[in-house]
Order: sequence, then C-alpha cells, then structure tokens
Amino acid sequence: MMLIKSESVIYIGFMDMLDINRQDASWPLTLAIIISQLAGPVYGVLGVCMSERAMLICGALLCALSVMLCSLANSLLLVVILYGVFYGLGVACEEVLPFTVVARHFVRYRGTAMGLLFVVTAVSGFVSPLITEALRQALEFRVALLVLGALQLNMLFGCIFVNRVPPTGEPNGEHEVAAPPVTSRSRRSSFQTASFAHSCSKDLVASLAIRAETGHGDKQSGEAEPLLAKNRGAWSRLKRNLGSLVTVAFAHISASRAISVLVLATFLLTAVDFGADNGLAGYEAVTLVTAVALGDLVSRIGTGLLLDFKMMSADCLMVWGFGIQAAALAATALVKRYWLLMVSCFLVGVSGGGRIFASTVMISERVEQDSLSLSFGCHELYRRRRYVRDVLGCYDPLYIAFAITNAIFTVTWMASLFWERRSHCRWERQDAISSSQERETAVE
Repeated sequence: MMLIKSESVIYIGFMDMLDINRQDASWPLTLAIIISQLAGPVYGVLGVCMSERAMLICGALLCALSVMLCSLANSLLLVVILYGVFYGLGVACEEVLPFTVVARHFVRYRGTAMGLLFVVTAVSGFVSPLITEALRQALEFRVALLVLGALQLNMLFGCIFVNRVPPTGEPNGEHEVAAPPVTSRSRRSSFQTASFAHSCSKDLVASLAIRAETGHGDKQSGEAEPLLAKNRGAWSRLKRNLGSLVTVAFAHISASRAISVLVLATFLLTAVDFGADNGLAGYEAVTLVTAVALGDLVSRIGTGLLLDFKMMSADCLMVWGFGIQAAALAATALVKRYWLLMVSCFLVGVSGGGRIFASTVMISERVEQDSLSLSFGCHELYRRRRYVRDVLGCYDPLYIAFAITNAIFTVTWMASLFWERRSHCRWERQDAISSSQERETAVE
C-alpha cells in the first residue's frame, strides 16, 4: 500500500527511468490498481483452502520482490508485468486479508480494531509520498526502487502472529464453563478455531467435541465429530459461502464503498491540478491534498468509536457521509475561495474515509464468519475502476457529477435506514406481544 499512496511520485520516476511519455508511464500504475481490485475474489476463494499466514507471506513477497526487480527492467513491457501485474496481485492480498484477520479476532471492539487498521493506511498518505520523493531526489530511481522494495519486506513481520490463537476470552460472569483440555487434535487452521472461540458463546465452544487423531485406535461416537468437519470439502464450503453474498444488502454496501473509494481516490489525484487551475501554486495546491488526508485520518480514528459505543448506527453514518460529501463537492466546484476549498477538502476526506471504514465493518457483521475472506474479496471486486484523468480540461463537471452521485446514495441509505428502523419496531412489538401472552399464561 505504500507505493499506491505515492502513485504520482512513482509515475514521474518511471517516466525518467525509461524515458517515456506520460501516457506510457501511466500503464503500470493503472494496471496495478485494476489488478489489485480484480484479484480480491481470488484470495477470497484461496482462503477456503489455504491459511491466512501463507497467503499474507505470498502477498508480502509479491509486493517487495516485484518492486525490486523493476529496478533491473529496461523496457516498459517488463515494468508493466512486474509492477502492474505482480505488484497488483500483492496489493490485493494485503488489502483483503488483514480485514479478515481483524474481523475474526475482535467481536466487541471490532469497529475500533478496524479503525486502527485503517489509521495505518491513512497515516501512510502523509508519510509515504514524502519518503518516496526524498528517495527519488537523493538516489537514482532504480536504486530508490530497491530501497522501497526492501522497506516493504517489513510486512513479513506481521505474518508471524496471524495463526496464533488468541486467549479464550475474559470471564463474562455468565455460565462460565471451562473447555476440556485437548492434547492431541488435528488442526487444519488455528485461525478457524480462534474465530469460533470469539464469535460463539463459551457454552457452545465447550460443546464442540473435537476428535482426537485416529492413531489411538479408539472408536469414538458420532457426537465427537467436530462441527466444523461436517463440511470438509472446499467446493461445498465455497458454495455455502457464496450464498451469503447474493443479497441486495451486500451489493448496496459494496456499491457504496465503490463510489466512496472512487471519489476519494479521484479527488486526491486531481486536487493539485484543480488548485493550479484556480490560481493556487506550490504548497497552497498541495495543502488541498493534506486537508483531505487529515480528514481521512480523523474519520478513521473516530468512526470506530462511534460505532462501538452505539453513538450512531452504520446506516445513519452512511447517510450523513454521503450527504456531507455531496455538499462539499458542490461547494468545491462552485466556490473558489481558498479557505472554503480547504474546508471542503477536509469534509471530503472525513466523509469518504468514514464511509469506507463503516462499509467494511458492516460486511464483517452481516455475513457468516466462514465467508469473511470471500466477502472482502468480492467487496474489492465491486470497487474496481480506473483513475479518472484530466480529460475534460476542467474538473468542475467531474466534481458536480460526483456530488449528484453522492446525493443519490444519500437517498438510498435513507430508505435503507427507514426500512431498518421499521423492521426493528415491528420486532419489538412482536416481542412485547409474546411477552404479555406468556405473562398471562403464567398467571392463569
């Protein structure tokens, strides 16, 4: 993800290194973005039969080695293959799997945990371009690519902890049941055990009898068959997981994230040119990008707390996010005062980052635990797109179009919020009626 945030610097570096024009230099970067989105479902499918640790190690090596090998490339075709294809595959892995890991290991504070994960991405928006530009100016770009590739090897350190089973949980004061010790068990994935230990109650965990290895020669009853082993086939599990994705809610959340990422990425890419077109030069134009990154960082820190402490529902946050961004984009296109542009850019970052974060939390909460890898993978597929380039000569129509799109999604999420609250009220009435009937029966 480090180089994705520094795309404009890498773009200039490829032009200088290969002595090519701007159109040709954009190919590796554009292809890397497309591959990183299209390959999301691939890792979701591989997650059915491979461990998360193995896939994360492969993704880290793809990211690091492909960038380092680009330093040896002498043709555009080779750079397109190494950076556009292989680096894009590595980025897809690092985008999908970390959210799967966090979603399975955290239940009560899942929103805060994902928020902290998003903070790393947001902070890289400040640091990565500066580091990349400093290396490009201080070193030959081929040497800079070697250093940048070596820096990305630090992702391997995080892979050490992925398959470690978390503690069995803190006592909740209710039905504290200690699980019987198991000394010999066949464990295809300790990550799978960890997800159940945190997502199920302790009573249920204790009731999941785990079969010891068959080498002991003792025949156990049918109830010793583990619950997770009833469906061992990868194809059958894949079909079961796909069922949770064929829903209107999943498509709505994924489409909302697609628009959020598209608008935020396009705005970051065009903000400096937009500022230059409107009389801002040098650092004044760059401060527009800084304002967006600052708003993005603030939203990723605060949104998790809002959701975890029930101060705002995810649906309500999506309504406010789309509405605020629609107003901010319209103001950016229509009013060209510097202070207003700064405020609008900050609001674009706050609303966009908050929606991207909220949609990820909603996916983790509304699909089955076994389907998380596939869900996040397809989630990435919904948001595949090319970056918007400066083809209109003026960015105002583009921002107005984004404002209209945000307004449309504001209406759809208002309808979703209304339907959710209506269903909740209906369930509460039914529960109240059932409770009153039970009390009357008990009195009689």
